[in-house]
Amino acid sequence: MEPHPIPQNVTSFQFHLVGDMTLKQFLYLAGGAGFAYLLFVTVAKDYPLVTWPLIIISSLLGLAFAFLPFASRPLDYWVATFLKTIYSPTRRAWRKTGKDYREDPLFKSRYVMYISSLGPQPVKETAPIAAPAPPAPAAAPLPTTEDLGKTVDLARQAQGLQVKIIQAERALHQIRNEATKPSPVPIDYSQQVSEIMSELQKLVSQASQIRSRLDEVKPAAAAPPAPPVEKVKVVIPVKPKQTQVALTTFPNVLNGIVKDPAGNYLEAVVTVIYDKEGLPVRALKTNKLGQFSGSTPLPNGTYTLELEKEGYNFDILQIELEGGVLPPLIVMAKG
Repeated sequence: MEPHPIPQNVTSFQFHLVGDMTLKQFLYLAGGAGFAYLLFVTVAKDYPLVTWPLIIISSLLGLAFAFLPFASRPLDYWVATFLKTIYSPTRRAWRKTGKDYREDPLFKSRYVMYISSLGPQPVKETAPIAAPAPPAPAAAPLPTTEDLGKTVDLARQAQGLQVKIIQAERALHQIRNEATKPSPVPIDYSQQVSEIMSELQKLVSQASQIRSRLDEVKPAAAAPPAPPVEKVKVVIPVKPKQTQVALTTFPNVLNGIVKDPAGNYLEAVVTVIYDKEGLPVRALKTNKLGQFSGSTPLPNGTYTLELEKEGYNFDILQIELEGGVLPPLIVMAKG
């Protein structure tokens, strides 16, 4: 059996002038020798100490580029590779329709944003034990001047906290808009977002404290009748104000969050969007956080949303698109 010939790249054939010397080797050798000869003729007599080292270096470089290989590669290949490595960019950016898609500056703060978007989990209610009817409540006294002053003061503090919360939410939304804009130098907004989220949590905690203090100084006459005495106490936690994070910044993009009756996020809920003619135009699916969002905008008009998941029922939603950025739709499932 005859051995199979080794495949060779015949397209890289080079013309040979003398023996194994190619045209490229001859040009390198001629260039080095020609430059050395030019120095010898022009400036060697006047400046011999400077000219002769240059003549020797030029001749040796011509010989090296022509006949000195390194790892079976010519010397000019390694020089070109070195220059390309030095001056080529080491970080790439995906460009589509003139827009740069770089790393999201809010990616490093995703844990803080996720924790802030979650509220306390609801506590399961326990059926109260039957108790005898309470006696009729006595007439409550009128509130004093001190109580009224405390109520007004707390109301002013609550109003100031509400203004600060709105300003923080606007600053967070502005940072997100600036992060989506292309810029020649990427800017890291993670520290600013972390500071704003921390400030929001402090403001929400202060608002909850003021609300509890308002309940303490509330006049007894305005309070509802005392509930019957129960051996098992039913605890209903007060949910603080949650910061809503936008799922999209493009207009006419339907997005939302799906929850079960207990307030937990529902995964793998199929959302079908129909136009006014009853034709399906989009089909979306929720992630682990119960979020769904379209990838492309829809034309202006009236659309209908139908949600499906085994074991749950949903209302049929209708929405009108008018070219604006839509906030997330909160959809609650029926058991």
